[in-house]
Amino acid sequence: MPQPYVHPFYRIWFTTVDPIVLFFTVLTCIFSPATILETVVPHEVEPFNPVSHGGLLHQAAALYGFCGIIYGVLLRVSLDPKVWRIVQAATLGVDVSLLATLYNLLRLQGRTDVTTWHGGDWFNMLFTVWVALIRVGFLLGIGEENEETKKVR
Repeated sequence: MPQPYVHPFYRIWFTTVDPIVLFFTVLTCIFSPATILETVVPHEVEPFNPVSHGGLLHQAAALYGFCGIIYGVLLRVSLDPKVWRIVQAATLGVDVSLLATLYNLLRLQGRTDVTTWHGGDWFNMLFTVWVALIRVGFLLGIGEENEETKKVR
């Protein structure tokens, strides 16, 4: 029986790049939570307060760690296309939620004009859009093997 095919770009991105990004996100949430907070809320608007923000960012670290394990372990041990699609569809939902949240935070701060964005705003938006597009491409089957490609192999 032939093995299910996952394009190398997606396999590398989802099982290596995603977990590495999440690993550093977890570390930042735990050891430098003010940095994480400042990527969505400028220090001038709401400075980091360990009592009110620390616990939430540590919980976020746990969830990011969980996602990293799903990507780095589950997707490596299962080539089942259904599992991969479910994981990526669920993660796309998270990406869309993050984009909506980022936009809402900018709106509440009166900074929807891109000329008022800070570096962290640009990075968050562009990186989240980038990873969302990768997931959309995977879910649409872009780069998937078709019958003609299989015959050439």
